[in-house]
Amino acid sequence: ETLGFLRRMPHFTLMRQSVQMQPSLLPQLLQQLGRTDPELLNLINANQNEFVALMNEPVTQEDFNTALQQVQASQQGMPGLGGGPPAAAPHQLRVTAAEMEQIRRLEEIAVPLGLDRQAVLEAWLACDKDEQLAANYLLNNQDDI
Repeated sequence: ETLGFLRRMPHFTLMRQSVQMQPSLLPQLLQQLGRTDPELLNLINANQNEFVALMNEPVTQEDFNTALQQVQASQQGMPGLGGGPPAAAPHQLRVTAAEMEQIRRLEEIAVPLGLDRQAVLEAWLACDKDEQLAANYLLNNQDDI
């Protein structure tokens, strides 16, 4: 299997979950992938049937939670992915003014739905700081968050 390694990538698990909930996101995600990793996009294009099969594999809540934790830890530079608990230091995330504006807009959507800032930040980070993808995730999963 050429693309089997994708199963071990937390970002792919989150992408798979998002696309399964909202298939119209796939072209946008592939376009973003083409900008960040053109070699991977070429590999996907060369193995489209395998990619479609992988995208259609179910994502369990446990898979999703694990992937979300891994993405958050890697983006925050936190130890603990190898098996030990993360450091007890408070979580701090540095954001630009533009990123802060994205978070504020997401909060405007999420807070009336009963979601808190933590949920917004987790979704935003899990969606690789993509505001539209995070908004879609929050709206589609508000009952599970």
